[in-house]
Formats: sequence, C-alpha cells, structure tokens
Amino acid sequence: FDGWLETLLQSRFPAHELVIRNLGFSGDELTLRLRSEGFGSPDDHLSTHKADVVFAFFGFNESFAGPQGLEKFKKDLEATAQGMLGKQYNGKSPPRIVLFSPIAQEDLKDPNFSDGVENNKNIGLYAEAMAEVAKKLGVPFVDLFTASRELYAGAPRPLTINGIHLTERGNELLARAIDGALFPDEPGAKREPQALEKLRSAVLDKCFYWYQRYRVVDGYNV
Repeated sequence: FDGWLETLLQSRFPAHELVIRNLGFSGDELTLRLRSEGFGSPDDHLSTHKADVVFAFFGFNESFAGPQGLEKFKKDLEATAQGMLGKQYNGKSPPRIVLFSPIAQEDLKDPNFSDGVENNKNIGLYAEAMAEVAKKLGVPFVDLFTASRELYAGAPRPLTINGIHLTERGNELLARAIDGALFPDEPGAKREPQALEKLRSAVLDKCFYWYQRYRVVDGYNV
C-alpha cells in the first residue's frame, strides 16, 4: 500500500528492469494460505512470474502458537524453503531466497491496545528460529524483529496504527532498513526526494492494478 520497498529496489537498480510482484495475502502462513478454489498454488504463481528471487516474510501468525509451536514452525519453514530451492521457476536455475523475520509489536502506550510484551517474547523466538533455518540452508536472513524495535525506540511518533500494522512512515523506515541489510556494502544511487516520490507514484499505480487483478475480492465469481 505504500510502495517503499519496491521504490528503493527500483531506484537502486534502474537498469535491471526489475519485475516485482507481491504474492502474499494478509494472514498467510507457511502451511495455511486461504485462496479461492482454482486460484493456483504458490509454486504455480512463482512459475507464472518466472521468479528469480523470493522474499519470504513469515512467522508472525505462526508465533501465536508460542514456544510449543517452534519445532513445527522450523520444520515447515525448512520444508517450504527447500521446496522452493528444488524448483526452477525461471526455467533455468533455482531461486535465490531471502528469509525475513516478522516485525516486533510496538507499544503504543494506549489502553486500547496491548503493550506487546507477551507477543514480542514469542515473535523473538520465531525470529531466532528463522535465523537458525536460514543458516542451516545457507540463505540470507534479515532480522526485522530487532530492526523494528530499534526504529520504534527512536521514533518521535508511532510507526504503527495498532502495534503491528505499519504506517506509511513506518513502512518507509523499515524499507530503508531492509535495503541497508540486503546491500550493506553498496551505497544506493543518489536519491533525490522528488525523483524518489515520482518513482514511488509509478510503483503505487502498478501496485493498485496488480492488487485488483491478483487479489480480487470476490474471486469465486470473477
């Protein structure tokens, strides 16, 4: 909805003609992804779009299973990642995979929301589990749990609307953290704010049409 991560990637690699598609639905888990009948499997869509690189963001919904769900989560994550690594979605080579931990819950200091202490205990465990699996498989891992906590601590105003869903500013800061984590030794292209905003407007326009096509509200009748 805010387009910041894609904007930064496109601005970093303007000559690559990157094709970026968000294949996730809200609430997706490794082994539970609710779709309309006939929608197609994740592998189907990754093949359709000839994926070279897969950014896999999981762990938040699964974290509600608590410590007792950790072993299942690690097995499911390893199986999912190995399954993708065993495919050639682009028709010539296995995909490069990056695993991303869930973000932390922000304490809004608002009586309408929990302070996130208990949730963050579990999210932290699942972030550590993701790091273990990534190391075992030899794939990159980005710790958004720690990154988001640092961002919350330094922000003059809340970066989420409810503790877990980021504001536009929150998405911008997290996208910049991701960009820095993925390319720590490579400075990005010079990014003038006006040029970046113009690029982001194009990204958002594309995202609007992609969202309407891929995540049709009434998929059964379309």
